[in-house]
Amino acid sequence: MNYKILDHTADACLRVYGKSFEELLKNAAKAMVNLITNIELIKPSKSITINIQGETNEELLVKWLQEILYYMEVKKMLFKDFKITSVTEKMVSGKAYGENIDLKRHDLLHQIKAITHHNLKIKKAKDKLTVDIVFDI
Repeated sequence: MNYKILDHTADACLRVYGKSFEELLKNAAKAMVNLITNIELIKPSKSITINIQGETNEELLVKWLQEILYYMEVKKMLFKDFKITSVTEKMVSGKAYGENIDLKRHDLLHQIKAITHHNLKIKKAKDKLTVDIVFDI
């Protein structure tokens, strides 16, 4: 498993792992979607392109997740797969693959209001990166 749910007061907190920053971004996105619904029931029949900029990897991570959350909330989509196409010090480009929400198949478990910066720090230990992400639900 590439993430685990941590106990946190009034919010949801996930510890996400990745062997690279790109993998960390993908795993964080999948973990966030899995908070919202069962990711296994999503059929990746559509894609969107995501381009974000930020000053730090933590800011890039939050903006990446915010963009995905925007499409879920405003465009009523859910995503299953993610591909990072380009990463620089201050930019991430990628794609998210999913479909429109179908309430007959997708049970919506939590509504995420925001991705917080609370204690957000990407840590490197041996051959993997770890980050704890707090979601306001």
